[in-house]
Amino acid sequence: MDRVRSLIGSHRARNRQRPLYSHNETPSTTNLLGADGNGDDQSTIFEHEIDRPGTAEPTVNEGDDNADAATLNTAVSEGSTIGDLQRQGFINRAPRFTSERTMPFISILLQRGFFVFPSEESFQFFLHNKRKLDNIDPKTGLGLPLFHAVSLNLVKSLFSNQNTPVMRIYKYAVIDSQCGKPPLNSELVLEINTNISIYKFEFCTILKKLESHNFSSRVEHDFIFHINNEPDVHIPMINYNQRKNADTTVHGLNLRWYGTTSLASPFGSNSINLLVLDDTMATYMNQQTIEEFDSYCRSRPTRPLGYLPVWARYTDDKVSIIPKKRSLRVATLYMQETDSLNDGPNSATSIPYTNESEINSNIIDNIPWDSQVLTCMCMLLHEYESRKDKRHTAWGSSTGYMLNGPAGLLM
Repeated sequence: MDRVRSLIGSHRARNRQRPLYSHNETPSTTNLLGADGNGDDQSTIFEHEIDRPGTAEPTVNEGDDNADAATLNTAVSEGSTIGDLQRQGFINRAPRFTSERTMPFISILLQRGFFVFPSEESFQFFLHNKRKLDNIDPKTGLGLPLFHAVSLNLVKSLFSNQNTPVMRIYKYAVIDSQCGKPPLNSELVLEINTNISIYKFEFCTILKKLESHNFSSRVEHDFIFHINNEPDVHIPMINYNQRKNADTTVHGLNLRWYGTTSLASPFGSNSINLLVLDDTMATYMNQQTIEEFDSYCRSRPTRPLGYLPVWARYTDDKVSIIPKKRSLRVATLYMQETDSLNDGPNSATSIPYTNESEINSNIIDNIPWDSQVLTCMCMLLHEYESRKDKRHTAWGSSTGYMLNGPAGLLM
């Protein structure tokens, strides 16, 4: 009897030492949570794959929006290096960002359009001055809006296949008459003193054009930037009415505004990320039709969008319900910035509004060219998305009219 008990006990001990996995599993796929089973499944899975030499990054079809939405909220391991990605065929030339700028989008009651401020501090200074511009400091420019967007012909653009202007974006500038001249076709807003004045001029005109391709509509927005004494700069942004997201190219980098809604969606988006795409990824800028885009995605491996660098984030997380001093925050843009890219529309210098003077140190003149371009794009996307939301709120019709005038009732 004692011999039987010892044999049974040794058999149970051997069973406890065997790895526990089902018949269709292999030892390489087990124990991903660590020895104690309490680890983070997402992080350890990626770490496990990185530790194994020759393991490729996960692939996904770029047209699969559900897969992209899941990966954008995934915390991935930081173990992959640029060299690892290049060996696997995933080349991303995103700049190394060194700072982040917070840019509030503000609507002012009884004012058409909306305003964008260069920083949170500048907007708070604007409220402190009770929306008056004569109290701003010319050296810093705090309290002065950066852009003012006014919508045009949005309803007409829905049915026209010609270049239709849909928005004009005006920019503010502080000019010292002793050192420089105001921009061409500018409007005098305020004289702070004998020499220093605030001007407002048309900085960007946005045209919209529709092209039909096999029951799908390709939408091209042409952003025309008017530069003082220089040729206009044209930067396109492409999307499809039946698809989410919009693509563009800045500084030779393929970018995607991920999170925009399609024309068929009755609700607007309150969260948009600007992603820097891999060089080998399909983009509306290179593929001219949806069929070509989908075929390109299926023909080569791509990474989930959650692995891509985020250049900017648009959100309504700080939107205000009750106006404060006749001002209502409608959205916020968080813009990553870097010193690695050459400033200026032609990788040269910044826009020459004034000559060398102490005014040139103000906050508006220090905003990089890329940030200005991307902000203008985000302002147009905000207009499209926010107009959808106004139709589904109890206060949308009345408040929208007060904020934007008759144009607030369109779309």
